[in-house]
Amino acid sequence: MSYMKSVKTICALTIAATAVSGCVTVANQDKINTGTFRQLEEDRNMVLLEAPAYADAKPVRVTYNDKRLIEEYTLYRSEKGQAEILYAQVSRNHRGDTALNFQKLLADSLKMWRFNQGQTLKLGETFLMKNAVAEFWVQPYRQIESGRECAGFSSTWDTRPNDRQLRPAKALFGYHCVPKGTSFGPNEAQTFMQSMQIRGVTVPLRIETVYQMKKDDAPPPPKDVQRTYLVLAQDGGGGGIAGMPQFPLLIAAPFTDFDGPCSDC
Repeated sequence: MSYMKSVKTICALTIAATAVSGCVTVANQDKINTGTFRQLEEDRNMVLLEAPAYADAKPVRVTYNDKRLIEEYTLYRSEKGQAEILYAQVSRNHRGDTALNFQKLLADSLKMWRFNQGQTLKLGETFLMKNAVAEFWVQPYRQIESGRECAGFSSTWDTRPNDRQLRPAKALFGYHCVPKGTSFGPNEAQTFMQSMQIRGVTVPLRIETVYQMKKDDAPPPPKDVQRTYLVLAQDGGGGGIAGMPQFPLLIAAPFTDFDGPCSDC
């Protein structure tokens, strides 16, 4: 049975048996109708990790988009570690009237990941560093119960100059954890952060052919398929604890640079 069929089966069984899983909550039912959920071809996704720990890993990805916002959930997992990343950006056609309303502290964003929930986190000292993408706050931490050493990271950039609150158009946050018994401190965290790339920011976007542009105009997947993608991002892929229950964050914030109500908000 394919993985996607397995997800559908799990959801169906959970609905019948408990009616309380992530598949059927009111929040999920609301979010499934807010935009489109897809799994894109690998060379069309945005976040790339070139860390040796994930050299042979096949990431799990789910992309959400509406008319103002794109969010991409990514899970990397291997015998050498686990990393999850949420990247959000304002859609190209709304860069002049939309920003991202994301102001969480790094320590708070760590608690959004299912992988860290239920764990006591011993937080290390936060430091600021710059990689090819942007400046990032990085915070080493240790999961007390599992004994795993990790680092969280967070950044917002591309401030919208016409937004009175000077909010960003791009945001990225996540974590990387190594197996129990493996040391992972500030130096290793900096090395890991240098492996991060984003298409359209540090890596050129793929040149579009006429065929591909027509393919991009294809209708969205059926709702039941989109729902499996939503569950995949919220509950994570098979083989361990992962996912972000709040996905998508829906953090697009329309603004105007003049007095009066925002149109088309």
